[in-house]
Amino acid sequence: MPRLSDQLRYMTVRILTSKTNSRDWSGSGTGFFFLFERDDVVYPTLVTNKHVVDGAVSIGLTFHVTVDGNKSPLPGAGRTVALRANQLPIIRHPVAGVDLACIPLAGIMTAAQNEGWRPYIKCLEETHLPDASLLADLGSIEDILMVGYPTGIVDATNNFPVIRRGITSTPYAADYQGKKEFLADIPVYGGSSGSPIFLMNEGAYSTSDALVMGSRFALLGVLYAGHTETVNGHIVAEPIPSNLGPVAKVKHMINLGLCIKSSMLVDLGTELQRMPGQRISFTKGKD
Repeated sequence: MPRLSDQLRYMTVRILTSKTNSRDWSGSGTGFFFLFERDDVVYPTLVTNKHVVDGAVSIGLTFHVTVDGNKSPLPGAGRTVALRANQLPIIRHPVAGVDLACIPLAGIMTAAQNEGWRPYIKCLEETHLPDASLLADLGSIEDILMVGYPTGIVDATNNFPVIRRGITSTPYAADYQGKKEFLADIPVYGGSSGSPIFLMNEGAYSTSDALVMGSRFALLGVLYAGHTETVNGHIVAEPIPSNLGPVAKVKHMINLGLCIKSSMLVDLGTELQRMPGQRISFTKGKD
């Protein structure tokens, strides 16, 4: 059975965006697969930030491909599909200040099968959100992993994301600045927006009163913004840029990421129940 750390590479997708009806990709972000279940109906989705997809005319996604009913992925670069953003049922978190959105995948998967191939989908679920028992065990400082595509970097030969390690900078049990957020000490760059933040211990981990042998895994949150220092020394928090183009070096990231707590994903599941069905087709052209 594959280790959890080996499965992380299949849980995310690089999201490419364009402000035109073409594959002239000018923006990049991260999305991760998440399965919601409501009233015995399952909704596979791709979760990201609102600001990753806002303003996009075209959206590109690169999936791993499977031929054995989603049991395993084919090795290789995967398959890139391009979609018109106005054709996608993009579900946004109902609270304006919560930078979360999801794209239902059912229509995309149907369109892929109509073309004769199947995306490999490795979904997180609500059971992967931290429960009361795990929350009680979390310390003020925990090791975390972030999976995504900083500055759009991807192992294009294998379609693998970049995994980075850090720590929680504020206690997860507390709401940073009074919001359902926490601060992470982890390298943050453009393209990381929408990256899932995981608690993952393999082999052993410590609790408040013991050293435990075993594994521990939970989706703690979603990166959406980072702190930057301006040229005149001011520290500000702002959404992580998704633009792939060159920019003037007037400020730099200080590697403190703002993360939305994963409990806020539950509201997206509620919004999904109101979603009408839509037919999806891919736009043609060279990558």
